[in-house]
Amino acid sequence: MTLKIGELAKRAGLTVRALHHYDKIGLLSPTIRADNTYRLYDEDDVLRLYRIQALRRLQLSLDEIRTILDDPHVSMSDIIRQQISLMEKQAHNALTLRDHLLHLSDRLADQQLPVVDDWLTALEMTVNSEKYFTPTELQALRRQPKTGGAVDKSALILALHDLMKKQVSPQDALAQSLSQRWLQCMQDESGGDAAILIRFYQMQSAETALQLFSGLDRATLDYMVRALACASLPVYAAYCQPDEMEILRQHCLTDAAAWPPLIAALHLECVAGTRVSNPKVQKLAIAWQTLSLKKAGARAGLQKKIQQVFAERTELRMGIDNRLFAYIQSALRNLNASQTGLAATR
Repeated sequence: MTLKIGELAKRAGLTVRALHHYDKIGLLSPTIRADNTYRLYDEDDVLRLYRIQALRRLQLSLDEIRTILDDPHVSMSDIIRQQISLMEKQAHNALTLRDHLLHLSDRLADQQLPVVDDWLTALEMTVNSEKYFTPTELQALRRQPKTGGAVDKSALILALHDLMKKQVSPQDALAQSLSQRWLQCMQDESGGDAAILIRFYQMQSAETALQLFSGLDRATLDYMVRALACASLPVYAAYCQPDEMEILRQHCLTDAAAWPPLIAALHLECVAGTRVSNPKVQKLAIAWQTLSLKKAGARAGLQKKIQQVFAERTELRMGIDNRLFAYIQSALRNLNASQTGLAATR
């Protein structure tokens, strides 16, 4: 028995386009060529197609199916057992997620914001948590001792929402206190790991579902970052003159929220092992240098003071561990060397 492509498509309930695609990727090709005009499918081709369709029902990709069919050592029974195991795992995750969402729904119905355990767990099951944390890190986070601070976070966020609604400045003492208490909760939950803290920021900034569950949207997050920057100003007082402090104060209000995304981007390159001479890292180093100069009001002398304070006072490095700090410093040195070399050739 031989069949033309249109005949096989009709019998198999597929489109001709699909069979052409199978041929193109080497999954199923017609065996017989007739009169240099038609390519025909024989009985073995039809049998292979039936196997393809059976494997498709197991939700395997076409690449996985091709590998299976081309490997005589792969057992169909093994494949089916693997798929059953996967489906059981998916069913378990779905039921667990349902329970968490029901709990979240009850809390939202009572006008309560969920605590971190609720929204972190929901996030893990609704998005790919490996984008932010390794499995080992997630286990470590869960092993952190639970304190009353985790429960208080909802109240802190509600209080911050109220301040924003009233247009209270991030310079306000209450805004700074609430933001510092929230930051302390996050530091407790991360075990004091600065790298995990910046990943919390990345996750909170990027995931809309997480913002909904926690009540901490991007605007509130930026407000807290500015309040925390204002709270850190006294550290600079021992190094700077009053007029310089006023420049720093204005930066806290207008541009402080630009730092965390930049730190997060450099963190990703650091973890990936990207060389500091890589153009992508150098672009980030230029952004760092530009923002640093802006923070100094375009004063080179004040910029040097800021760099000195940043190097000496580790409490200012929120979200920056020693590894990332060294990476940033190396990237800036590489940038300065490149700029000096370019200037020398002119």
